[in-house]
Amino acid sequence: MPIFDREFPAQTAALAEVRAALDAACRGAGMSERATGDLVLAVNEACMNVIQHGYAYAPDAVFRLRLLQDGGMLHVHVLDNARPAGLDDLCPRALDDLRPGGLGVHFMRQLSDGIDYLPAPAGYGNLLQISKRIA
Repeated sequence: MPIFDREFPAQTAALAEVRAALDAACRGAGMSERATGDLVLAVNEACMNVIQHGYAYAPDAVFRLRLLQDGGMLHVHVLDNARPAGLDDLCPRALDDLRPGGLGVHFMRQLSDGIDYLPAPAGYGNLLQISKRIA
């Protein structure tokens, strides 16, 4: 059972609300300030990728965030109906490839304890799971 489950418009203007809502939910689940900050930043990057790359800024698009607790872990599910994505999309470019952008997946991996695409439930095309230890 999710401890947080909410739909957001797939617009960059909604990201501040996403961060605030997720921050409150993580703290409510007992996550430390630092771990919460890391998870919120990783999820923000994932949401931006959905908005920019998945939906290509489509004006009426939406995504859903679900937060689940499993023992000492929190799992954020980012659900959307953007273009299909998979494990190949989670391969960051080399850090020595100096150019603007493209490091989001690298940061998501560094800030979390795991990211993975899972089979999406009915009604969604993609489910990205971002996991972080509570302590």
